[in-house]
Amino acid sequence: MKKYSFLTNKYVLSAIVLIGCLIADVILHKGMSRVIIPSAFTEKRQPQNFNTCNAKLINHSKHWLRAVGTVEAMQQLPAETNGFEWDVYFDNAENNFKIYDSLAVSGLAADTLLSIYAGRNLAASIWFNVKNLNASNSIAALTDLLQLRRRYALFNKIIVASDAPEYLNAYCDSGFFTGYNVPYFNPYKIQEDTLVHYIDIMAENLKRYPVNALSGSYFQYPVLKKYFPNFPILTWTDNSNISLINRVFNTHLKNEEQIKIVLYPFQ
Repeated sequence: MKKYSFLTNKYVLSAIVLIGCLIADVILHKGMSRVIIPSAFTEKRQPQNFNTCNAKLINHSKHWLRAVGTVEAMQQLPAETNGFEWDVYFDNAENNFKIYDSLAVSGLAADTLLSIYAGRNLAASIWFNVKNLNASNSIAALTDLLQLRRRYALFNKIIVASDAPEYLNAYCDSGFFTGYNVPYFNPYKIQEDTLVHYIDIMAENLKRYPVNALSGSYFQYPVLKKYFPNFPILTWTDNSNISLINRVFNTHLKNEEQIKIVLYPFQ
């Protein structure tokens, strides 16, 4: 028998091709692969429970849509959509929320998109990812959001998320479901002491400023789950039907009890 003659067997060749595709899939989606495989992370910190905001959110499914921030997207949004997300920026000059589009203020008022929402009789909940909540605008922003909630019947249908949890207390007190956008870090690419530093920052904020949930990228959720087990997690990821790893990962997120919402691209 000639050397390497086994390569002429179509079943062997098929198996080699499949294995090669799987290896390539794992490499291309290594972030998801890491999350699927459990990691112990650091033992220098232990899980902690903190008080939470008690506001409610109408939410019938984990599957939400990300960046639905244009007139066209709102017009095309499926009627049965459970929830969707906007990046928003509070305009101090005009005292209203503007949509953030492609990392820039679009000039499009949230009120404009909500008029489309109301005109189509949509019932989805909305995630307001506020990019610039601060001491100078937090009260004015709350006033505008209260008006929007009343005008468009959005009670228990709004998430207010910010990386500045110190300004979310008033929103919690006003009945808004609040999310703390945790600092950006990749726990699989940093040293242990750096991870401990981030855990301490989050813990200090959560101790002082109760929120409803934690918001972070999909590769951060295992850390949030381990060290802050009493907080629901809001996250986001891609959705590729041609990737086995992606499909396995999304099934993993769907079955993860602590995850409350997963944002997927709106296509």
